[in-house]
Amino acid sequence: MEMVKRGFLRACINRSSLDHDLIDNILTPLCAHHEVTKPVNDELKEFVAEINDSITKLSQSLTFVKHPISGKEYLVFAITDATPDTHNYPGMTAAECQYFAMILDKLGNQEDGHIAWNEAYSELNFKAVARPPSKLRMQALIQQWTEMGYLLEANDRLYFGPRSLVEFEFYLRFNFPETIKPCHLCKQLVLWDIKCSDCGRKIHRECIRKYLRTRSNCPTCGKKWTTRLSQ
Repeated sequence: MEMVKRGFLRACINRSSLDHDLIDNILTPLCAHHEVTKPVNDELKEFVAEINDSITKLSQSLTFVKHPISGKEYLVFAITDATPDTHNYPGMTAAECQYFAMILDKLGNQEDGHIAWNEAYSELNFKAVARPPSKLRMQALIQQWTEMGYLLEANDRLYFGPRSLVEFEFYLRFNFPETIKPCHLCKQLVLWDIKCSDCGRKIHRECIRKYLRTRSNCPTCGKKWTTRLSQ
């Protein structure tokens, strides 16, 4: 099973963000090749947790996260001490790295963590850059970052992707306190999900669903919860 773990980790590093279909497509032939039983359900979570324990000391993590916009759960490979200004990959120029930070800042300044497509190319202020990337190159970069899980495309808009929510959690929490706040119940970042109709504070849908099994008030303002939980 150790060889399967190594092969799976390499795939996670290469793919960055994997939904369950992709996880299955990777593990099925890998486990068959090494003649071991493929982990599923709780066994899969334990399998990933064991890999995660071995890479934590390297400032890396494998984390399951459900994205409210796509409705999918992803397994995210993340660099835990990363910030947008240290985001760098072979083949990317300083201007392109700067563009990545600009996109995240645009998203972070929006209360619902998304921007229209055209906003990804407007009002850009490149600093100390002789040749900013062309619009065609920007489009290619947006596609690349979407494939890596840093961005998510839905309804002709760009959202924070699952990898950004994991890898840049501290950065987003610290730099955008007015627009990005933690869920009052689980303390993890919440950008979409559901709002209290009285105080407007956002809470994870699953968190409030569990909370309301034994209570009827908003955990933030204390007033009676009246917002419908159905999507």
